[in-house]
Amino acid sequence: MTGTVMSMLLLIGLILTGGVTIALLMSERENALQEFAVLGLFCAALTMLSYYMELNSPALPAKIDAVKFGYFGKVFINPLLLLLILRFYGSKISRYIQLLLFVIPLLTLCVVFRCEHSGLYYADMWISPDDGLLRIAPGPLYFLYMGYNTLLALSNLGYCLYRRAGLRKREKHNNTILISACLIPFLSLLVYLAGLTNGYDISSIGLMAGAMCIALSIFRYGLLNKEEMLQNMATGLVFLDSEYQLVYANKAAIQMIPALNSYPVRSHKISLAALCEPQYAAIRNGQTSYQRKITEWSSGDGQHGKLLTFDDITEIRARLNRDAMTGLLNHATFYPTLDDLMSEYARSRRALCVSIADIDSFKRVNDTYGHANGDIILIALADTLQEICGSHGDVFRYGGEEFAVIFRCDLALAEKVMQSALDRFSALSFDFMEGHVTFSYGSAQFDCKENSVQLFERADHVMYERKRALHARERQAAGERGNAGTQQSSS
Repeated sequence: MTGTVMSMLLLIGLILTGGVTIALLMSERENALQEFAVLGLFCAALTMLSYYMELNSPALPAKIDAVKFGYFGKVFINPLLLLLILRFYGSKISRYIQLLLFVIPLLTLCVVFRCEHSGLYYADMWISPDDGLLRIAPGPLYFLYMGYNTLLALSNLGYCLYRRAGLRKREKHNNTILISACLIPFLSLLVYLAGLTNGYDISSIGLMAGAMCIALSIFRYGLLNKEEMLQNMATGLVFLDSEYQLVYANKAAIQMIPALNSYPVRSHKISLAALCEPQYAAIRNGQTSYQRKITEWSSGDGQHGKLLTFDDITEIRARLNRDAMTGLLNHATFYPTLDDLMSEYARSRRALCVSIADIDSFKRVNDTYGHANGDIILIALADTLQEICGSHGDVFRYGGEEFAVIFRCDLALAEKVMQSALDRFSALSFDFMEGHVTFSYGSAQFDCKENSVQLFERADHVMYERKRALHARERQAAGERGNAGTQQSSS
């Protein structure tokens, strides 16, 4: 093989590599592994460019500089390929291990850049008088680096072969390409090190061929890691065929509906039509809520069915369940929460109470000081109830100036906590008004027989009895003050 032929091969490789890299960068397809393919192609291009410079530089210093330049790409090829393979198969390693993969390559770069001053990597370097090629006498660190590269190459190849048995037909195509991407550069390096190429370093051509294999997988089979992307989506995906049998479910869907994990794909035995029924329109898994959407899907080979997507709406539901002004849970969530707790506490016979709080004479406050200042009072009461009562249960803004608390305790403690909240709130001062604002409250303990509406009405009744008693005392006090004023005027 002559230097001219090798130079032509390198130029062709550079053109191909550059063209494919640009095509990948300009591709509109989403591809989570695209960055690995681009980096791999770029590293291969650097290696080929450096070797081309080495072949066509007559002086030894220029050849040595070209070798140094090429190592920028050469040392990172195998670590990048390992990370790509692990990500393609959905395997994860810690960030510390990922960083360790690049320690030896970085150390190798440092040593190579001092190769003229130290014999650790290259014991000697000279130009052969016969063919003008750069010759090297390896140093101890050269063998360390080659051993590291060999270990990575065998790890890449072995892991691909290990995962092959569990793959489907389309995935095996990509697996074959990954095996080729691991094997071709490794074999080309072995051929070069064995001295079978008359001194020409064909490993750079092998690197180019391996990178091209990755690019081929992307362009030929679409997304190289389509399976990984589907599996790592936050949206749950369930594909059912025309007979409602499971075709595919990703990890998110299985986490939302754990029973899917026990259904074999295309079992031809079990219908999952129930997933399309109204009861699955919204599902909950722990504290997370999901909303289902149903669309039709079809493939090029005539298959079709329904695609069920489950989106996380926890944050949206949380905003809808909160009162915009006070931040408390709102009326819409009160009865569902109370019903759930009543069912749970009826079985366990634990104490459960509901307390109702209503600001006294709030209409007069709004009429006198304005609704904006009335909102300040509402927020102050919401904060007080949350601070005092929140550790004992859930606080709701039931509506208007009325608040509710679901206590997970007995009646005596619920009343004591509500009185503490009243004491705290009635001591507050507001700069837009004289005096203080109070609220009336009433509590009722669940008797394990009534429904949520009846329990609320009992607590509400107690609250209004106390409010009527308060108003009666206020009228009596106002009457006594009026009588006292009349007597003073007469005297």
